[in-house]
Amino acid sequence: MHNTKLGKKIAFILSTNIGNDNFASEQEKSLVKRINALPNSEQINISDLKTLKSAFSAAAADDPYSVSPTYYALTGRRGLWLYKDETKTDTTALLFCLHPNTQDTIMIFPPFGESPVESAINLINDINENGINFQIGRIIKDSNLEKIISNKYSVQAERVEESVLDWTFPVHTINCEALTKREGKEYSRIRQTMNKFNRSETEIRDIDFKNDLPIIEKLASSWENNTDHYDGYDITFTEYFKNLVEIANNEPNLGLKGIIVSIDGKDKGFSIWEPALNEGNTANLFASQVSNFKMTNLATYLTVKSAEQILEDGAQYICLGGSENEGMDRYKRGFIPDKSIELTTIQIQGTEYPEP
Repeated sequence: MHNTKLGKKIAFILSTNIGNDNFASEQEKSLVKRINALPNSEQINISDLKTLKSAFSAAAADDPYSVSPTYYALTGRRGLWLYKDETKTDTTALLFCLHPNTQDTIMIFPPFGESPVESAINLINDINENGINFQIGRIIKDSNLEKIISNKYSVQAERVEESVLDWTFPVHTINCEALTKREGKEYSRIRQTMNKFNRSETEIRDIDFKNDLPIIEKLASSWENNTDHYDGYDITFTEYFKNLVEIANNEPNLGLKGIIVSIDGKDKGFSIWEPALNEGNTANLFASQVSNFKMTNLATYLTVKSAEQILEDGAQYICLGGSENEGMDRYKRGFIPDKSIELTTIQIQGTEYPEP
C-alpha cells in the first residue's frame, strides 16, 4: 500500500477535485450505471487527468506506474472511477476500473489515505452485486495484505496468479545516466547495438502527436500483423497506441513525449513516455515499438535514445513497467535495472448478496 502521510495528501486532492465499450458484458453495462449512481463514486474523464497529475506531483513510489495519470487512463479505458471513503477525521481515496481484459471483474488499485483496506472493502459492499469479481492489483508481493483482509473482514482474500496484466513479471526501473554512459561488461551488448545504429543511416525525430498518428498506427499495425499475442483483448494493439496518442492530444498538461526512428529514410519504430511529474525523478515509458517484432536491437536503440532524452530533461530514472510474458521480462532485464519490484493480485471473495 501507499505511504500513509503522502497518501492522505493525494486522497484529499483527488476527493475534492474529481468529479462506449464494445467489450462490455450485459451485466457490466448495468453495473456501470449502478457505480455512477453511488454518491461517493465519481467517474474519471480525460479532463480529470490534470488533477491526477497534481495529486501525484509530490509522490514517489517503488512502483512508478501506481502514481502515473497516463497509466490509469490506459488501464481504465473501459471505465475508471474515484471512490471517496470519508469520515469525520479521514478521507481515503482509491481508483478502480473495469478490468481491461477480463469481463465482469472490477480492478481496485492500492488506495491513498489512512484506511486503505477498509475503503476497499467498503467499495465492494457498496457495489454488492453477485456475479462480479473483485481484485486488488499492483500489490507489493512481499506484503501480507490477503491475510489482513481475511482475518479482519468477513471475506476471503487470496493471491491469484496474474497472467494478463503488466505486472505478471516484475516492474523494472532503469538508471538513465548509467544506460547513457554504458560502462562496464554488463553493458557490452547495448554498446554494440548503439554502435551499429550510430554507424547506419539512422535518424531520430520528436513525435508530433497531432500529425504523426497515421505513422504510429502503421508501425503498430505492421508489428501486430505478425503476432497473435493480443487476440481476445478488449482492443487491438494498434488501438492501444491510438488511445495513447489521444491522451497526449486531449490532455497536453501531461506533457507526453516521444520519438520516431527512421532507417534509410523509412520510419521503423517509435517510443512514447510520460515525463517525470513536476519535481519527480522518474519518467514512465509506455511504448518502445518497432514495425517488426524480430527487430529487438532497434527496440533497444529506441529505449536508450529515450533514456538519453529523459536524462537531458532532468529525470534520473525511467520505469519500463512490468511484463505480461517471460520474453518481454528478459528483454527489459537486459537494460540492467536499478530497481525491480514484484507485484501481485489479490482476489476477494465476499458474501452472496440478496437479489434486489
